Amino acid sequence: MAIFRHLIHELLIMVKKYGIIFLLTFVNALSFTMLIPVLPYIIKSYEQPAIMLGVLFASYSLFQFLAAPILWILSDRYWRKPILLITQFGTLISWAILGIAYLLPDITLFWYILLPILVVSISRIFDGITWWNVSVAYAMIADITERKDRAKIFWTNSAVFGFSLVIGPAIGSLSLSLSLWFLGTALIWWAISLVTLCIMWFLLDETLSEEKQKKDLQLNFSSFNFYKNIQKWAHVPLIKYTLVMRLCIFTAFIIYTTVSALYLIDVFWFSPDKVGYYLTFTGTFLIFHQAVSIRLLVDRFWDLKTLSIWILCVAFWYVGMGLANDNIILFTCIYFFWVLGISCCLTTLGAISSNAVDEKSQGEVLGLMTWVESMISIIIPIAATYIYWVIDFSIYFLVAFLAFLAYFITQIFFRDIH
Repeated sequence: MAIFRHLIHELLIMVKKYGIIFLLTFVNALSFTMLIPVLPYIIKSYEQPAIMLGVLFASYSLFQFLAAPILWILSDRYWRKPILLITQFGTLISWAILGIAYLLPDITLFWYILLPILVVSISRIFDGITWWNVSVAYAMIADITERKDRAKIFWTNSAVFGFSLVIGPAIGSLSLSLSLWFLGTALIWWAISLVTLCIMWFLLDETLSEEKQKKDLQLNFSSFNFYKNIQKWAHVPLIKYTLVMRLCIFTAFIIYTTVSALYLIDVFWFSPDKVGYYLTFTGTFLIFHQAVSIRLLVDRFWDLKTLSIWILCVAFWYVGMGLANDNIILFTCIYFFWVLGISCCLTTLGAISSNAVDEKSQGEVLGLMTWVESMISIIIPIAATYIYWVIDFSIYFLVAFLAFLAYFITQIFFRDIH
């Protein structure tokens, strides 16, 4: 009972200090997880090829990539809160556009693309521009958290993301079952985004103090030079390491995210509601790991040595999911452990990145990490759906190769990093 009371007390303190930031993370993650079961069925209902799903993901990521330098410079030079309000308003617009797509006739445009699908991609573009507010949220956490506590708060923020995995697909699937179809999805989420915007406007406090503002940051054409921004931090060993690891681990993760719903449909013959229910059920795995497993591990097992072990475990679990074939029970059991491993990998990399730089560079470095992820997400969804379409073996074997590659890079090039 004493341990339970201590956890409740710790949770209440955390919610009081970080509650609005956690809400922002939850809402943005939910906007993504709701569409996991929705987008594949939009594509299939309009009889579009599977690669079109990759195009929708890629259009989202392309504009996320283009917007990132503008937003991180503005948030580090000026204030965090105005950037969050602007981006949340953009999310509101994106869902309105998605609703408009439902109302449009099935007119065929250039390259056999239907008008509704084109408008759906425009809605993803708007949402991609606003997604960088997740990195601003992490920067706000870094603003008000001591270095020694950042890993724990980052884990908690990831748990909030995990909760969205539980209810997001369920909401998405239920919205498809309404008579309004994906217009119901757009209306539900438009209302949630509007409420979130109001809460942020009235209750969110600015976290960036004036002395921490980087007044020397300039927004110009060189700000969009990806190579130059990478080179700026390449001399910091931990930043170089996390960039390389994100390139491998996040690529594997994006491949999985892109094809997961298609895999459930094609291999296990899931219907739209079953996809949502299954993703909801497996989303509880992340909640369990964040609330129980990681809480026990975070103080001891988030260093670089342990990270390489997690990467190796994730690689083997990808292989296991590929070998499961049409055995949904075996697939789900392996997935349970994969969730723990991928959560440890991605969140530990975020904490390491934050602790590797000074307080004035939090937004820039965390934004750079998001920029790298956006770059990966531009090409990989299209490539993943194409490969999924043409290969005759499980795509999880390809994903496992990337995880093994990350592990061997760690052992060969970063063995002595501290």
